[in-house]
Amino acid sequence: MPYTLAPYDQRQYFDDNGNPLAGGFVYTYLSGTSTPATTYSDSTGTPNSNPIELDSSGRTQAIYLDALSYKFVLKDADGVAVGFPIDPVTSVAVGAGAGVGSIFTFGGNPAAAVTTTGYPSGATFDTLHPGTAVYVVDSADLVGTYALQANGLMFTGGTLTVAIVNLIDGAPDTPLATCSITSLTGEVATSGAITFASGGVEKQYGIKVKVSANTGFAWGISLIRTS
Repeated sequence: MPYTLAPYDQRQYFDDNGNPLAGGFVYTYLSGTSTPATTYSDSTGTPNSNPIELDSSGRTQAIYLDALSYKFVLKDADGVAVGFPIDPVTSVAVGAGAGVGSIFTFGGNPAAAVTTTGYPSGATFDTLHPGTAVYVVDSADLVGTYALQANGLMFTGGTLTVAIVNLIDGAPDTPLATCSITSLTGEVATSGAITFASGGVEKQYGIKVKVSANTGFAWGISLIRTS
């Protein structure tokens, strides 16, 4: 069977102070569980150790996945957890032909305050919501209907809007779909159906976030298949 590159493929990892996580570890489990799950170092299926040990620069080789959804847990050399678990990390092989559910994790830093009242303008990655990944796909390979799902809250009154945008086709400030969040204690919001670019060429899709006023927070952003 083919093994596919993890969509959350961060080759160098860092501690909470922004320093390379020398000698740290990436533990891999089945999504939503504490059951260890094997990942691979290449597309032919050479198993990684679990946990995957990082080198002195906090780096590791590429991580390839089965057609499964995983949970990644990052720990330092002393076994202390760093940051939040990344869950789910879903193989693109799941998204291409499987059933409903999460198919890609954009993520998002839950500690990154959102205060801008307009989407950051531009197509570069520094305009995207902190901590989010970029989804690269040819829409011709997608089956079914897709939506954006996000966790978030407003610190005080107002509306937090989470948008998915196309970074390639000249309209990176125009949402393809949005989630709106107003809760002061946290909620999960789901967008309407996403209209992707026409198939035939890979595009890059990213996440931008804004508030109507005050301060908001967004995390756990994912692409889900709804039908």
